[in-house]
Amino acid sequence: MNTLVLFALAISPNGYVLETAASEELARFAEHEFNKGMTWRHDAATARRYFHQAARLYDTCWRRDPHGPELAMNRANAHRLADELPQAIVALNEGLAVAPWSRPLQMALEDARGAVGYPNIGDLAAQCRSAPASGLGTRLSSADLWLILGALCVFASLGVARFAMTRKPGWVVFSAVFGVVLLFLGSAWLLDHQQRDQVNELHTVVVTQDVFLRKGNSEAYPARLETKLPRGVEARKLTERGGWVQVRLAGGVVGWLPASSVI
Repeated sequence: MNTLVLFALAISPNGYVLETAASEELARFAEHEFNKGMTWRHDAATARRYFHQAARLYDTCWRRDPHGPELAMNRANAHRLADELPQAIVALNEGLAVAPWSRPLQMALEDARGAVGYPNIGDLAAQCRSAPASGLGTRLSSADLWLILGALCVFASLGVARFAMTRKPGWVVFSAVFGVVLLFLGSAWLLDHQQRDQVNELHTVVVTQDVFLRKGNSEAYPARLETKLPRGVEARKLTERGGWVQVRLAGGVVGWLPASSVI
């Protein structure tokens, strides 16, 4: 069936994606819209409309099945080109939650964070800018780690077996070296996994519009900081009350934001 016909079937008259469309079809529709946006790069307004539609379709695919860094990158790129920086940062954070070892996603997130419009004066950027992810889990996938640990275990066992056969002490040293590395990597991975679980207990929210961080959950409270938080700033959600969200910035400052100003 023609791609445009399929696309027409996937979009309802009021503009919302029909849930009956298959994920594979939605991905094709999204790619089609993204490519149309690329062909209209000479007309920024038209291109943004196509990129926005592609982003909505990729969002739907992700909500159904957040299955990998490639979809996360496509989703983030579409939002970024649609001039939707906060949504792009959300997409990259959600992609890294699934694949924290993905170097392309890590680099894209740092680039998006660099596009946040902090004022040239003051220390707002230092208060808000999140540090790059670190730890063993940001460098190795679970599959890669299990492969390495399995190989280390085999070599350590081989050393023990050879010592039992030959009684040469060199094999004990051989086995001990691989055993120590095995223990170190396993412990580092476990510690890193526990730390990531603790961090992920607090959801990340992203500011969608320039807004003051308040000392309480009302416009009547004074601003916590002198300047507004620019769109794209990330924060950790602590609690929510009365249409307001209490957040903690990367620098440790705690305050309140209208729930309507974050995603």
